[in-house]
Amino acid sequence: MVRVVAVVGGKHSGKTTVIQNLVSELKSRGYRVGSVKEMPNVKWVDVPGKETWKHGEAGAEMVAGAAMNETVLFVKRRLGVGEVAAFFAGFDYLLLEGFESEKTVAKIIAAKDAAEVWTFHDGLAIAVSGIIAGSEEETKKASMLGVPVFDCKREIGRLADIVVQKALPPFPGFAYCGECGYKSCHELAKAIITGKVGYSGCPLYGREDVVLEVNGRTVPLKSFPSMFIKKVLLGMVSSLNGVNRVEEIKLIVKRT
Repeated sequence: MVRVVAVVGGKHSGKTTVIQNLVSELKSRGYRVGSVKEMPNVKWVDVPGKETWKHGEAGAEMVAGAAMNETVLFVKRRLGVGEVAAFFAGFDYLLLEGFESEKTVAKIIAAKDAAEVWTFHDGLAIAVSGIIAGSEEETKKASMLGVPVFDCKREIGRLADIVVQKALPPFPGFAYCGECGYKSCHELAKAIITGKVGYSGCPLYGREDVVLEVNGRTVPLKSFPSMFIKKVLLGMVSSLNGVNRVEEIKLIVKRT
């Protein structure tokens, strides 16, 4: 499963530079890397009046534009990070630019000064970088948070090491679950990032006896629905003629 890190910070803080250098470094290590740029002040990426826009206007929920050297996919609604991550199946890392409101994503704070670091610090920061790395005084102030500060050009190897160690897969984002021992995905993410617990992933995704996919996306199951689905299916299938010992069941249901 792809692991996610968001690079957050104010305007002109060096977010894009951090991502550029991280992509290059992680690629050089043999990882597959994707990225997503948040555009909070942009209503549409597709251009009104263009053919792709007209397809969406007619009701198409997803429109693709295939050019000579690239393909652009327009999904005609805002997607959550988990939904976006599903498009990067098979990738190792997904780097987000922005998305500071996400509560279960490890973050690198790109900042101009220590004050900006404090503004974006929410307990999920794994590193600080950006313009601040060029100021010894501001770096010293920011270090009070206990989060390492790296120059994304001269120390990109060390910054990439942190990403490899601390990046997390997309969590379900439940406000309360309790399956992992924490009251929310946010609390689990903070505990992992701060080193209070080791990284073992979300137990809902780690469950292998029952795997539910809806529209190509794995849906995390708590203990009761997992047990319920398993017992019902095993009971139904075991009673069918021609079925002996059941080792695995695969069921595909399509809405018609």
